[in-house]
Amino acid sequence: MSKDTISILVADNNPPVFKNIKATLRDYDGLNHNIEFVHSSKDTIEKASGNKYDLILINQKLRDKSGIAILQTIQKKKLGVPVIMIVAKGEEKLGVKAMEKGACDYLTKQEVNTVALNRAIRRVMQRRKLENDIRDSLKKLETLAIKDGLTGLYNQRHFREVLKNEYKKSKRNLQPLSCIMLDLDYFKSVNDNHGHQFGDFVLVHSAQILWLLVRDTDLVARYGGEEFFIILPNTNLNGAFILAERIRAAFAEHVFEKGDASNIVTVSIGVSASTDNNVVSAEELIANADKSLYDAKHKGRNLVCAYDENLASSLIINEETKKINNFNSRLEDINKSIKSNCIESTHGILREIEKGWDYINEHSVRVSGYAEKLMREMLLPEEDIHTVKRAALLHDIGMVGVNSRILKKKGKLTRKEYDVVKKHSNIGVKLMEKTRLFEKELPIILYHHERFDGNGYPHRLKGDTIPVGARILAVAEAYDVMKSKVSYKKSISNTAAVTELKNCSGTQFDPDVVDAFVRVIEKT
Repeated sequence: MSKDTISILVADNNPPVFKNIKATLRDYDGLNHNIEFVHSSKDTIEKASGNKYDLILINQKLRDKSGIAILQTIQKKKLGVPVIMIVAKGEEKLGVKAMEKGACDYLTKQEVNTVALNRAIRRVMQRRKLENDIRDSLKKLETLAIKDGLTGLYNQRHFREVLKNEYKKSKRNLQPLSCIMLDLDYFKSVNDNHGHQFGDFVLVHSAQILWLLVRDTDLVARYGGEEFFIILPNTNLNGAFILAERIRAAFAEHVFEKGDASNIVTVSIGVSASTDNNVVSAEELIANADKSLYDAKHKGRNLVCAYDENLASSLIINEETKKINNFNSRLEDINKSIKSNCIESTHGILREIEKGWDYINEHSVRVSGYAEKLMREMLLPEEDIHTVKRAALLHDIGMVGVNSRILKKKGKLTRKEYDVVKKHSNIGVKLMEKTRLFEKELPIILYHHERFDGNGYPHRLKGDTIPVGARILAVAEAYDVMKSKVSYKKSISNTAAVTELKNCSGTQFDPDVVDAFVRVIEKT
């Protein structure tokens, strides 16, 4: 609704009603009225869907549908336009029923020709304005609930919620996650020497400095007092350390000036990452960053310290710690050996069951090699590399559940045959989950045929919802399939295979993964 004009849609069978309404409203000053007239329920819904009316007047007795039925359609479609129902005299119960169904008011046909129409419209408009004001206030309250009132940054409560979700996402997608915690050095002296207004000025401009240095995907929060926290998705410890050092230098070179007061305020910074040895939840990330920040302050301030540096600077590693570390290391070696033997035995069983398995086995080994090179190009953690390599060796295990005739068929598969082949990822997961050895590998096996645009299988996942390991495996496998000569197709050249990957970047494949893989191929 504009300040001076109300747009009204009138739904009525009787054209004279339209003239009476226009005449009635013209007799009262203070508001302009833009009125349109329709005869049917279909036209009413179509015009109401355009979201250009402030109010609809509906006759309860239209030719093709009742006014209450039209009202219910408006409510169901959530069009958000107020309705006043017009009923015959003596049928006021229908008006009450309309209000129970969501109408703002009702009038009898006789009241439409009187000042009652003007009053009803004004009441509806006042109610709508009040609802809009309440809605705007709620939005502001929602913003205030997650934002720091002084700096405009996210507050600690919201930061913790986001960090918890980002940690889960990083584990699901095998992506690194890092955090930066920073504290303004000697901030108490800033307040003591220049007053709290200048101190607030420093906090506000510190937030602005941080916003200029981080990426759009990063989250900056005021952790409390003069402490700030930054969440860095898909960033390893080294990347976080580089950014932290850039932040430290920016503060060291910046002079905060307001009126006659000026001050250089340095920062101490702690960095942590999901790859830290003790991290099993988001809370350890915070604790590690806090410990690193304390270390930076202890060493003289205006310094960046990472959690790994804290571990390296430990003065004494006692005998018990050495024995525990030794045990964990040897146990991990045993675990890797068990998994490797299981994979080898699995392929051996399949070769006995299916004579044509040699090609699939060789294909899996090549895909595993491509996946390893790709992940090293993307600088992903060593543990994640081994996980994807194992998933690559197992990704076609489910083919054992596909009829040999289909596997060996020359030429294009029918739709029915292809639907059978598409079940192999589900079959593979069901077979391997019984070993209870490959918890991290199973999602990669299950989703390696999902497409980046959401048109893959088995669950039509899209974009970042597909585990990163599965996105990597998809590219590595597609490249090997194109390069291999099999019964149903000829191999293509290296250049043609790379071109096809590029053509499918952003649709079938993750563009970042394709770019990294192209770099791998260009180096070989």
